[in-house]
Order: sequence, then C-alpha cells, then structure tokens
Amino acid sequence: MNMSNTVHLSDVQLLNLSVLMTIQASVKRDPVTTCFKFNLSADEAARIDGLRQEQLQAIVANRGHESLFKLREDFWALHDIPPGLQGTLSRVRLAEIHSTVTNFGSLPSAKSA
Repeated sequence: MNMSNTVHLSDVQLLNLSVLMTIQASVKRDPVTTCFKFNLSADEAARIDGLRQEQLQAIVANRGHESLFKLREDFWALHDIPPGLQGTLSRVRLAEIHSTVTNFGSLPSAKSA
C-alpha cells in the first residue's frame, strides 16, 4: 500500500492558496503597493506576511470549497461599460477607496531580494 502525504486540493482551494501565496510574496516585495492592489489594510497585509506555508495550506484545506475572495462590488458595472473606459474607471474607484487608508505604519518593510 502506497501511502502519500499528498493533499488533493479542489479547484477553489487551489485558487485560494494561489491568491494567498501571491499576496504574501507581493507584501514581501512592496507592502504599500500590495495593500492598494489587493484592497488590504496594513494589519491584514502584516498578518498574511507572517503566515508560514503550512498555515496557508491549513487555512485553505479547512475552509472546504468556499472561495476566500469575491468579485469586487463594481465588477459587473465595469464589465458593462466600453472596454476602453474600464481601466480608467476602475482606477478612479480604487483611488476613492484607498484615499481613506492612511495607516501604513504597521506594514512590514519591503525585503531586499
């Protein structure tokens, strides 16, 4: 009998793990930009940065087949406008959201590669 420690993840779990790992790697490179790109608070970025790989996997495995990430509120509204305007209007909306974020003091420092 061949026993393996391989964990089989569903498509949703694989997506969750991929996004969490992407965010974590991005926080290590540039925490402020990561907060902007992923709509995170400084505390959320710091917490994700502090997770070990085993912790990320446990979070994903124990959440079952539930997506940890949802479409942004204006996804369909942006989809319904001409493609040439989508990027601009998307950035304007994000700028409005992030203009209220001012506490970046708790962010981890970018790590040199």
